Amino acid sequence: MMDEMIRSPYGQMPTYVAAPPAAGPWPGVVVIHDFAGMSHDLRNQADWLAGEGFLAAAPDLYYWGSRLRCLWTIIRELAAGAGRTFDDIDSVRGWLTRQDQCTGKIGVIGFCMGGAYAVALAPGHGPLGRQRQLRRLSQERRAGPGRRVPDRRQLRRQRPHADGA
Repeated sequence: MMDEMIRSPYGQMPTYVAAPPAAGPWPGVVVIHDFAGMSHDLRNQADWLAGEGFLAAAPDLYYWGSRLRCLWTIIRELAAGAGRTFDDIDSVRGWLTRQDQCTGKIGVIGFCMGGAYAVALAPGHGPLGRQRQLRRLSQERRAGPGRRVPDRRQLRRQRPHADGA
């Protein structure tokens, strides 16, 4: 377990890194803190993930300012789906990918505020996920009030077969 300084587009970001005791390579995981910031609990979570076989990196996303200032910025960026915090998290993912002891498969986990980032960065969420949600809302609006738009899987099941069966 060590503290590492990871370069981001905005400066050097302190990051707690925990590695499994067994020989690697291991999958990586970015551990995003809650609103309280870097804490012993966050380090314990990273250590626990390392014990389970992950190369865990827990960045201090408040490294560039006061907690209140950073928290305000982070919440605005989370709503926008882009910004400094997303870039910082991406820097940690890139750093993990470049480590010889990492398989290159990287996950993101978070707690409280960090959980919102983990969801925003998950496949199917973020900008593409929002497009799907907006498309679905648009379909529902066109269907009219109280009418449910069938799911694509339901439509496929209802589609008649080519042989007429």
